[in-house]
Amino acid sequence: MHVTLAWDITATGDRWSQINTALKGVLKGYSWVRPLRTVYIVKVSSSEERQQLKDALIAVVESVSEKVHFIITPPMEGGKYTGWLPRDLWDKINQRTKP
Repeated sequence: MHVTLAWDITATGDRWSQINTALKGVLKGYSWVRPLRTVYIVKVSSSEERQQLKDALIAVVESVSEKVHFIITPPMEGGKYTGWLPRDLWDKINQRTKP
């Protein structure tokens, strides 16, 4: 089971990096891959784990004064991503999306 999430941070420069690091910190302990700059495919074990991830992201967003938006998919099993990415990323994506 996995979710896909992405965020957009309105800050620039060092502040963007600080907020991005805080958001990425939420992913600590999860198996994830980043196919695009702020798009993550994250392996989760349950809907509850997805909710914990979402709540932790909200906590980061609420802790900063800058606008930060994010989107998180419902938990998914299997599926096949397609697109134009470096070859090695596809293996990493498949490791997180296989049932």
